Amino acid sequence: MKAALFVGGWEGHTPTHFADWYKALLEENGFEVDVYDTLEPLERPDDLADVDLITPIWSSARSGHRDEFGNMTKPQEDGLLKLIGAGCGLAGWHGHMGDAFRDRPTYHFLIGGQFVAHPPGWPDNLQPTEDYIDYDVTICQPDHPLVEGIRSFRIRSEQYYMLTDPSNNVLATTTFSGDHLWWIEGTVIPVTWTRRWDKGRVFYCSIGHELDDLKVPQVTEMIRRGAIWAAEGKAIASA
Repeated sequence: MKAALFVGGWEGHTPTHFADWYKALLEENGFEVDVYDTLEPLERPDDLADVDLITPIWSSARSGHRDEFGNMTKPQEDGLLKLIGAGCGLAGWHGHMGDAFRDRPTYHFLIGGQFVAHPPGWPDNLQPTEDYIDYDVTICQPDHPLVEGIRSFRIRSEQYYMLTDPSNNVLATTTFSGDHLWWIEGTVIPVTWTRRWDKGRVFYCSIGHELDDLKVPQVTEMIRRGAIWAAEGKAIASA
């Protein structure tokens, strides 16, 4: 199988650091991996017709786009939509996928969600010393192949509050305590999900602010399985 990684955006989130880890993970599972530091190839989707999996590792910061974040253009978005709709898989994690290209709503329709906050920190008023909290990740479909054998676990990182598509197939969730924002106490937010986009498969996991988060065994395994599952949809769509 062949994967294309699109790596860029705000360097403060070290997207290339994540890309090196993920590329190695994919190669260990039989992928041939190409890494792009520009979104321009998406403008020529026919040139990527042999790709089975696309992963954006594209970092934004705060809620306003600036030129250095490398925003996605309409032709690039159209190319991505065409590729996924034809059967190419899409997989990714945290803000590198769920908080990229904020002014492209159709992109977020494609992936099934949009990051909006991680209490106690706010997207426009971050409190770095307080952003990380201990929170539970609950596997809610324990018999699903992508999470089978993975137990619910606790992690210390950013707890993502997301706006999500109700058509997502949710595999894991987190529940907000209300300790920081009393009015969201008991709110259950998806952490890991799958969805379809025409013939394409989409996988997302909201964990992954630090590379060490992705190295938590349960998280690594979800991402590994999710990437393979998304990529395998290409062959099924072409059959």
